[in-house]
Order: sequence, then structure tokens, then C-alpha cells
Amino acid sequence: MSRPRTSEFTDDCLPPEGEFPSREALFSSINAWARARGYAFTTGKSTRERSGKRTVTYACDRSCRPPNNGLERQRKTSSRGTGCLFSVLAKESLDKERWTLRHRQDVRFSLHNHAPSPHSSAHPAHRKFNEQDTVLFAHLTNAGIAPKDIRTYLRQHSDSSATQKDVYNRIVAVRREMCAGQSSIHALANHLDEEGFWNHMRFDSSGRVTAVLFAHPGSLEYLQSYPDVLLLDCTYKTNKHGMPLLDMIGVDACQRSFCIAFAFLSGESEEDYSWALERLKSVYETCKARLPSVILTDRCIACMNAVGHVFPTAHSLLRLWHANKAVVQRCQPSFGVARQGTSTDEAMSLSSTTDKWTEFFRFWHSIVSSPSEKIFKERVSAFEKKYIPEFIDQVAYVQTQWLDLYKERLVKAWVDQYAHFGNVATSRVEGIHALLKAHLRKSTLDLFEAWRAIKHAVLNQLSELTYSQAKQQIRIPLELSGPCTPPSVDGFHMKLSGRWRSNASC
Repeated sequence: MSRPRTSEFTDDCLPPEGEFPSREALFSSINAWARARGYAFTTGKSTRERSGKRTVTYACDRSCRPPNNGLERQRKTSSRGTGCLFSVLAKESLDKERWTLRHRQDVRFSLHNHAPSPHSSAHPAHRKFNEQDTVLFAHLTNAGIAPKDIRTYLRQHSDSSATQKDVYNRIVAVRREMCAGQSSIHALANHLDEEGFWNHMRFDSSGRVTAVLFAHPGSLEYLQSYPDVLLLDCTYKTNKHGMPLLDMIGVDACQRSFCIAFAFLSGESEEDYSWALERLKSVYETCKARLPSVILTDRCIACMNAVGHVFPTAHSLLRLWHANKAVVQRCQPSFGVARQGTSTDEAMSLSSTTDKWTEFFRFWHSIVSSPSEKIFKERVSAFEKKYIPEFIDQVAYVQTQWLDLYKERLVKAWVDQYAHFGNVATSRVEGIHALLKAHLRKSTLDLFEAWRAIKHAVLNQLSELTYSQAKQQIRIPLELSGPCTPPSVDGFHMKLSGRWRSNASC
């Protein structure tokens, strides 16, 4: 039974009759008319005559009948349907070159049985993206723009009434189009090959992918020029499968980090690291680059063992940043250092213990920065004398967990025997992790989406590296600069070569 008709619609509710060059133009025109009057059209039914002409009924989008209230439903839901009979006819011409809009004869089809909607966004037909918005949407999605930012841009540059849910649905549609009907892992494999990435996948006995390694071709060009230093570290929460992401990082002549390769691993066992590093070794060989002379890791035993097995000629060092972090976490609480949120009185009473911790941490830094083995032993002896027995557990931790086991990989007296180019005390790997997380934004991506986000991060990084090197190549140190005349250029080269000779004689 139809609901009571209302008379809240304006008298010009029916769109004017007329001819249109196409069915799409007709439909767009009648919906533009309906949008300003609080309703929308959808395609009701379509029939074809013997002559081939088609007749399409465009009905109010609330024409469907509401569900039966007598039935017991599992979910409490709602419906837009009111059984509204409002509709118009669109007829195709015999030559199929135009469409004609006609009103229906019965007055029932020119009246609504509901009130007009307060806003056009209540109707899905008015929230659809036009062709221009659809193309723009695909570009923004492919660029990795966040959904909320896409909606903001559309609101500022389009008359679309799309909601946040419509934006999410369109993103899913764009991703589905990119996969071209394939699973995410098949799409990943195809895109890696199509875009020229060096890649390798690892499979288990049942044919499931357990690891993926890939490297951007631009990164490999940098690797050919700067192969000497390699930094390794895993980051987490990058994909919905919980696979650790191993970052393999190099350093260029301007002391800028660049990503060599990435590997999604099934775990962090020595076997996992060995597989990734064997593939990385193949990357070096493919690029005809020297194998790294120095490799820096954190204190991951499995990774350190794999490095020793795959790169036996490289010097394996520990990053001081991780050692500092471990010492702070293990030792600082014993000094009763004030934390954030401590009251003023408590903070003042703890000032002396704070000073003790600062002195202790400086002592640790002085030990790892010892320039010779002799000075190292002297500083360790002074360290023991000062903090035993009051902080014997903390001294024992520093000695047994770091100095006794890893002084050759951590202390300046031993570390400086190798060409690490100053890459021991920085947290550049953590910076790369932050860069990746800024592009990934969430931990529920599949491997294909995670790879796309990483690709954007790498492309941006390569662009910055190119700029940095180009800028450095056209700059001259102030002490070597002079008037831009040919003699000054010769003088510049003479000064520069003299500097090299003086450095070589040191």
C-alpha cells in the first residue's frame, strides 16, 4: 500500500521534455534537474521494440517497495524505498542518434509520495563521480594521497557530494582496477617486472610466497657508485601479514642515505636473513659493484651470523644508536630519573640522581669513543672504580653485554680501523623507517599496496638525492672560491690539488 502523497515538491518537479544526443546526456540532464528539487532518478526498466528502438523508464530512486514490517529480521536496518511511482520515459530514435524525453500520461507518475530530501548527498545518484573526477581520483590514489585529503581536494575543486564512504569505495575500485582481476601477490609480481624492479620471491613446499625482495632500478645506479657501506635493520607493522620488512641502506658521498633494496621476510631467523643477503649479494654482482667493506647492524644474532656467512670479507659493526638505546632502557631506571608528569617537588628531589645518570651516560660515551686500546682500558678501569659497588648491576650489564662481546664492533679504537665513513653513531636507519611509515600510514596493507607506498618513498628519496648531488657539484668551498675568471679556475684546481697532497702526506 502506497504512503500518502505529499505536495511539498515544487510545481516544476517534472524535468522538461526534449531531445538529447545520447542516453548519458539525457540521464545527466534529468538528474541535474532533480538534484535541485530534492530527489533523484535511477534506471527503472528498459525494453526494446522490434524495430530495435529502446525505451527506458527513469524512476524516482525511492521507487522500490519498503520491506515487509511483519517479517522478523536479524538486523535492525532501514530503507529509502517508499514505492514512489514518479517516473519519465526516454525513447531512442530509429536512427539511434538521439534520445527523446517524454512525460508519462497517467498523473500518478508525476507525483511523489514522499517529501523532498534536505540535501543531494542523501541520493547515491548525486554522489557519483563524473568522468573528470574519476580520472583525478585515480591519479590521487596512485600517488598515495590519504582518503581524507582526497575528499578535501574534491570538496574544494569539484561539486561532488561524495561522502567519505564513497571515497573509500572508489579507492577500492581503483585498487581493483590496478590488480586487473589478479590476486595481490600476482599483481605485485607483474608490476615488479613491468616497472623494472630487480626482484626475487621465495616459496614454501606448498607454493605459498614466504619472502619477497625487490630493488628499484634507480637505487641500483646509486649502488654502483657507493657500494662500500651497508646498513641493515628490520621494521615492523608494515603489512597485514605481519611480515618484517628488512631495509638495506647505503650512504652516498654527500652523507645521504639511499635505499638499496627491501625484503618482506617470513621471520627473523638466520635462514631468513641468509636468504635475503644471498639475494642482495646477487644484486651487487648484477650491478658489477664491489661487495660492501663495512656492514652495520643492530645486536641481532641471527642477522650478524648471516652477515658473516654471506659477506665473510666485510667488517661487521654495531650501530652505536642501538647500543645507546639499550643502555638507557636497562640502566636509567636504576638512577631514579624523573619522568614526564613528575611533580615539581619530586623533580627537585631527584635532581641529584639525574646528575648521576647524566654522568654515568657520559662515561659510557667516553668509553665507546676511546681513540686507542690503552685509553679504552684506562676508562673502563675508572668506570668500574667509580660505580662499583653502588651500581654494580649496571656496570656488569655494560661490560658483559656490550664491551666484552662487541668492543671490536663498537669502540672507536677498533671501529676506526675500517672505512665506515662516520656511519656508526647516527640513527639514519631509524630515519628511513620513519620515511617509510609516513608513506605506509597503516599496518593493514597487503604486500602489493605496501610495495606501492614504498615505491613512492623511494622515488621521492631518489629525487632528493639527485638534487643534493647536483647542488654539491656546482658549489665551491668559500676558502677556495674567487672571481669567476679562467685564472681563478686554474688557481682553484691548484689549491684543491694542494689540499689533496697535504692530506695524503698526513
